[in-house]
Amino acid sequence: MGNCQGGRVVRNRVRNLFAAALSLAAPAVANADWPFTSNGPRRGSEAWYAARACDPVGERQKCKNGKLWPPFARPCGEEQTCKHTYHAVHYWPYPYNLRDREDVRMTMQAQVANGWATATTLYEYHFDPVTHQLNGAGRQHLSWIVTQAPLAYRQIYVSMAADPAFNEVRTLSVQKTLASLSNGDTSMPVTLRATDPLGRPATEVEQIFEGSLSGALPPTIQYLTAGSAGN
Repeated sequence: MGNCQGGRVVRNRVRNLFAAALSLAAPAVANADWPFTSNGPRRGSEAWYAARACDPVGERQKCKNGKLWPPFARPCGEEQTCKHTYHAVHYWPYPYNLRDREDVRMTMQAQVANGWATATTLYEYHFDPVTHQLNGAGRQHLSWIVTQAPLAYRQIYVSMAADPAFNEVRTLSVQKTLASLSNGDTSMPVTLRATDPLGRPATEVEQIFEGSLSGALPPTIQYLTAGSAGN
């Protein structure tokens, strides 16, 4: 009798240890499916639909048999809800057409800003090559920037010199001339810009134009004398 009871105690202990091992191996948290959820808003509720409102449209990329379907880039995750799919089809291409328009506008604005930065830059030929002070062409261009450039793009850029020691000299010369043009107002920013000269200096263009005029041949008209046509 004592042996039977001892064997029963041992079996109970083994059974309890096995059950404890199974409980440790099992996952600690199990997610409940619809209509119950273990965390977050209830599936099908307004809060749940609001949380899924920004899901991208279209097919999802999935991995099957070691291959990606489709092979090109597609969104991952859960599919759109049926109501959101209907909304996307009904109002297509909204809101993606608005995003495309904004991308085009941003690109055009960047191009316009770069164009005005080029137009409001004082280049190498706007400074004296020895003293690095503004020359006549530079003062005229600076006056055009102050009086003609739109307010949104009215900023002065100075092309950086090959020798950094001359950058401060050029900036001070521009600020001094700017003060004389704007009655002492020096609030307009003057910024150094790393860029190469565009076009040609006015003196070089003038030399080319005068050289083409001085080297041109006098106009001649070919004609035949009377009676030479019959010979």
